[in-house]
Amino acid sequence: MEIVSQTELVSINATMLVQVMSFLIFLVIITRIMFKPLRRTMEDRSVHIKQLQHEMVLQEKKLNEISAALAKEETSLKAEAFLESEQRESSAKEEAQVLLRQAREEIATQQRKATEEIQGRIGAAREQLANETEPLILMIMEKVLGRGVQP
Repeated sequence: MEIVSQTELVSINATMLVQVMSFLIFLVIITRIMFKPLRRTMEDRSVHIKQLQHEMVLQEKKLNEISAALAKEETSLKAEAFLESEQRESSAKEEAQVLLRQAREEIATQQRKATEEIQGRIGAAREQLANETEPLILMIMEKVLGRGVQP
């Protein structure tokens, strides 16, 4: 066995050069095999995320436009519904007025007929009363006067 005395702290020999060369080869290989594809993937992902963000902005704009259009349509539909309800209410009021007028006319007609019928009955009753009272009056006069009276 040979005793090697070493006075240097770091000695550069062939093993060290082989280790450095191996490390450099490892760096080249790992850079080409791992880091470049990883960077490419990261860049692709970054581009994809930017595209998605851009699409999100566009979709938000579309959403805002659609929301505004729907709000405008809702407002117009509410106004249209209000107008239609007002028209229906006014037509219902007009129809009620017509029905009320017809009912009043019918009541007035029935009242006239009833009045005419009552007047006719009163006239008939007066006539009948006059026909019945005339002989009674003659009879009472005959009894009071004591003689026959000619009408």
